[in-house]
Amino acid sequence: MKHASFLRLSLASVLLAAGLHAADTVSALGRVLPKSGIIDLSGPPGDTVSEILVTEGDWVQPGQPLVRLSSTAGAVNRLKQAEADLTATRASTAKDIEIARARLATVATETKFAQGRYDRIAAARDSEFVSPDQIEDRTLGKQTAELKLAQTTQNLDLAINEAAKTVRAAEADVAAAKAQLAASEVRSPIKARILKIRARAGAPAGGRAELFKIGDTSGMIVVAEVYESDILKVKAGQKAVVTSSALPKKMTGTVIGVSNIVFRNNIESMDPNSTTQGRVVEATIRMDENEPLDRLVFLQVDVSISL
Repeated sequence: MKHASFLRLSLASVLLAAGLHAADTVSALGRVLPKSGIIDLSGPPGDTVSEILVTEGDWVQPGQPLVRLSSTAGAVNRLKQAEADLTATRASTAKDIEIARARLATVATETKFAQGRYDRIAAARDSEFVSPDQIEDRTLGKQTAELKLAQTTQNLDLAINEAAKTVRAAEADVAAAKAQLAASEVRSPIKARILKIRARAGAPAGGRAELFKIGDTSGMIVVAEVYESDILKVKAGQKAVVTSSALPKKMTGTVIGVSNIVFRNNIESMDPNSTTQGRVVEATIRMDENEPLDRLVFLQVDVSISL
């Protein structure tokens, strides 16, 4: 009897401890992702893949081209021509402005000379040696020079404005050519690792299937699908343990965010006793270690979050 009572007491203690432990944690299923998430890259419709510039596992930098398309060669030639036209336009308009400035300087000198001649005749207008015709001739010369100076000044302003318009148009052509070239070379938007290449030389660049899957695996996260009944217990800063038969050990992390949206779960449990469909909220966990999670993107894991 004493032995039976001891067994009942021990069993009760175990059940009580298990209940307390369960109350201190929230369990969920999760999936392993790079800290940037997965980015799918596609090309423009109507184009085809010409050359693949990377291999799976490569690290790429922001703006680095990953593939060339059939339109790339034409885009490169257009950009070269647009840049050459811009250089020629800048040189030509600069020359036009230089000529207009030189003309203005010459006319300004002529106007100054005409003004001097007029001033001298005006100072001697009372002299018996100065005729009214001379005064009229000098006055007309001064006025003509002033009109010519005003017109030449206006011509210089027009030359500067026209030059600016012409250069801006040439710069717009270069910008358009650069945009066309960028569209013909699918580039990485971030520093990332090439996770999957679906591109094939000669295949269409656009369509439903992406060309590349990339992600920044320098940091790894686990997105856990927590049942809506437990989500208010989960908060940023809580510790989490991640396990899977594919992992050599338990891995730890910290909750860094909780979504505000409730939706149907995407991850299905392998437990036949669990509910197939449930309403869940995503909690994001930053993992303390990257290895070997960075080689197991999309791995399904079991998550236990300490409350």
